[in-house]
Amino acid sequence: MTYIEFFDKVSSENISACLTYVPDRVIYIGDNSKLMKKHIANYDRVFKDRGYSIEFSCKAVSKSNLGNAVEILSELVNTYDDCVFDITGGDEILNLALGIVYAQNADKNIQIHRFNLRNNVLYDCDKDGNTVYKDAPRLTVEENVRIYGGDIVYGGVREEQTYLWELSDEFVNDVNLIWSLCRGDSRLWNTQIGVFEAAEAVGSVSEDGLTTIAEVTLLNAYLYKRKASYKLIKGIVAYLSKHGLMKAYEDRGKLVITYKNSQVKRCLTKAGQALEMKVYTIAKGLLADDGAPIYNDAMNGVVIDWDGEFHDEETERVYDTENEIDILLMHDVVPVFISCKNGAVSSDELYKVNTVAERFGGKYAKKVLFTASISFLGEAGDYLRQRAVDMNIRLIENVQDLNDSELASRIKSLWKN
Repeated sequence: MTYIEFFDKVSSENISACLTYVPDRVIYIGDNSKLMKKHIANYDRVFKDRGYSIEFSCKAVSKSNLGNAVEILSELVNTYDDCVFDITGGDEILNLALGIVYAQNADKNIQIHRFNLRNNVLYDCDKDGNTVYKDAPRLTVEENVRIYGGDIVYGGVREEQTYLWELSDEFVNDVNLIWSLCRGDSRLWNTQIGVFEAAEAVGSVSEDGLTTIAEVTLLNAYLYKRKASYKLIKGIVAYLSKHGLMKAYEDRGKLVITYKNSQVKRCLTKAGQALEMKVYTIAKGLLADDGAPIYNDAMNGVVIDWDGEFHDEETERVYDTENEIDILLMHDVVPVFISCKNGAVSSDELYKVNTVAERFGGKYAKKVLFTASISFLGEAGDYLRQRAVDMNIRLIENVQDLNDSELASRIKSLWKN
């Protein structure tokens, strides 16, 4: 089977047909050969990783030359007797040219369809009752980043890169315990977690990474600049110790902290991690009425390399553009970019999530900001709300006041609005 795709800058539109039924070949028609070839390399990688070998190619057509477009489409129809035209994207002149070619070749089996990727509806544009629809088009988080030319930078639990969490029932329970403490006073929580972060900065860490020993004098000096004190953690340590998440005590002028495991440590040494994990774990468990996951893929702390090329900083003088998205969800081919701010938030956060979403999702991307503190900002909060409206970013405010059911209800519909 041969797909003829009218090339569009929105990559999900270019491969939606391939995702629902894999063809033998795909021919892209557009006005920029160089750009099409660059995109084809991205698509080819995604499908090869899925185990499919598709023959991708492209043909250039002038945007203003209807005759040229008719000529090229006619050539394709005469060369392949199994042409399926996907008109989900592309320029209007190509649709006009296709109408002419279709009328001139009424005796041929030409299929024309278009996808609505927001609700997975396939339109049978030639009205013959036949379509190539087989499976709902779906992408993983990694595939969605790759079709736009980027890649995900992975790392271990101790690294500042994308970590693949092991979501055991026990760990999800740990996340819930941590969140229950965090939501009580998010600003105090951020200060307390700052003490644990400071201990990591000035102390020594055991080989397994679970025990940190910090000189109290050094720790206080470090915290003094941040107008904090390590004594602030006494209350939080009592709670966390009670539930077996960590132990901390002072011994001979040293603060000794031991964490339950590496995942718990990551949650307790990064102030915003508690909110991120709460949203992430709820999203992972959401089911539709038919029992299928609402989000077919979800990742936390997604570090995206914009050009998909990783460089050795010690040997190559190349500077990569990288961004981190707190949570990235996929509902079929609709990506949801989520930023979580448990503390201070500025308009810069809106610009960041907007920029990354537009680059790696285009018009189908959904943008969301979960926040616990806008209500404390006064007029600045009103400005932030208006900027969010202008940038089509959904705000979920006062997240700390939402119970699990309320939070799940909001996350469940993020891909729609």
